[in-house]
Amino acid sequence: MPEKRYTIKQLADELGVTKPGVRKLMTANFRKQYTETVGNRILINSAGAKVIRKHFRNNGDNVFPETKTETNSNKQKQAETVSDSDKNAVVSAQEETIKLLKEELKAKNDQLANMQKLMDQNQQLLLNTQAENKTLLALTHKNDAEPVKEAEYKETDQAPQHPKHKVCLTSKK
Repeated sequence: MPEKRYTIKQLADELGVTKPGVRKLMTANFRKQYTETVGNRILINSAGAKVIRKHFRNNGDNVFPETKTETNSNKQKQAETVSDSDKNAVVSAQEETIKLLKEELKAKNDQLANMQKLMDQNQQLLLNTQAENKTLLALTHKNDAEPVKEAEYKETDQAPQHPKHKVCLTSKK
């Protein structure tokens, strides 16, 4: 069964240290004994991984304190950067939404103003029509109030002279 091999990055991630921190432990003697190069990758066998793990677990607090601090600092900066970019994306989306809502509100206000104008015009038209109807009704009643003159009704066999006049009325004298 083939032996498990690890990349420098895999061990660094597992131990929570940087790749340069792992490389500092890899002396020429360590490389001869525990590593193998495949292409441009350095693979560490399980015995070498055990040595590196032991070193960082026993001396992790004292060996490369600046490396651990840098790693934690870098992780914190990345989290802040991600957080800032997320916040910026959210703020940008909110600003876009606000802009769209303002445009929509303006359109609705314009529609409302137009509807009010049309209602005013309709009301004026209705009032004018009612006034005309009242005037016409008054004229009709005025004509009805005048006494009807006596007239004699006479049918004629002749076709009317004018297409509108079918009956000829003559007044008595």
